Amino acid sequence: MALTLTIGERTYNYSHCIGTLHTSRGGQDFSLAPGEDIMYVISRAGGADVPFGAIQRWAKWDLINDEAIFEASSLGYEDGDLLWPASVALDAHNTVFISDEYLNRISQFSAADGTFIGKWGSTGTQAGQLGGPAGIRFDSYGHLNVVESKNHRVQKFTKRGDPIDVWGQLGSKPGEFNEPFGIHIDRAGDIFVADWGNDRVQKFDQSGRFISQFGRSGSGAGELLRPTGVSTDKDGDVYIADWGNNRIQIFDSAGDYIAGLYGDARELSKQGARVISANSDYQKARNRADTTIEWKLFRPIAVEVDDKNRIFILESLSGRLQVYLKETDHIDPQFNL
Repeated sequence: MALTLTIGERTYNYSHCIGTLHTSRGGQDFSLAPGEDIMYVISRAGGADVPFGAIQRWAKWDLINDEAIFEASSLGYEDGDLLWPASVALDAHNTVFISDEYLNRISQFSAADGTFIGKWGSTGTQAGQLGGPAGIRFDSYGHLNVVESKNHRVQKFTKRGDPIDVWGQLGSKPGEFNEPFGIHIDRAGDIFVADWGNDRVQKFDQSGRFISQFGRSGSGAGELLRPTGVSTDKDGDVYIADWGNNRIQIFDSAGDYIAGLYGDARELSKQGARVISANSDYQKARNRADTTIEWKLFRPIAVEVDDKNRIFILESLSGRLQVYLKETDHIDPQFNL
């Protein structure tokens, strides 16, 4: 039975989870293909028997059947290789862009089969150079907005890597950053940045002018500890991956706290069930274990809300996504007593 949280006119129903530790450990970011039940997801690890960081992986994932359409993995400095992938974005022409924090470059791949297409980026602090490129997202003009965790700024590029604009510097004042990580661009074109070291999310217009701030340091309602991802829904509500507090914090567009999601994965994903059913030792171990510890979010690192109001939450250490559905204008049923 789906678990439900109702706050005022908003209702959040837990739906299901996707993926499993066996196939997607170390998840970092994902991008949903518009109008399709397809996502592109990247991770900083390999299978369960591979040391963390030994293989860097990205995959095109079927959300309905909960299985990979294809997976691409590599480790190195050559074309098509990844060393420390951080974020993934899909352009309007079905090209996959992946940022690499260590190599300070953006690599491009075919969304059809994962074929390497090209790369750009060089290390440095000047305009057009990169220092720890983390979150990446396209705006409505086809420009790629790149968060630089080590340069404490945001840069806007053409798809070819030509610099257009840059803003931000190290600090804690409005418009300043401390190792920013995730980025989101809403339907109006405003830019949200997860300001990791300052425990907040900042909102900017398309030119990088500061608009507002969400959250403050702490573990209480409306407070954040090392936020890593951010998204908005079609109603303007803001969802923040509160990585350090193992939860999703939800705010309205004015910055007022609404609710928190903490995880409700009481059943395995389709992929997880397939892995368990194929191994009798896994089944026996699971029967002996306290599986309640699996229910909750464990280091949620990225969040996206699609046009169907499905809330996808990627957990970096559980190797899965938990999915919720948001309803609006919820009205409690009336009973004749």
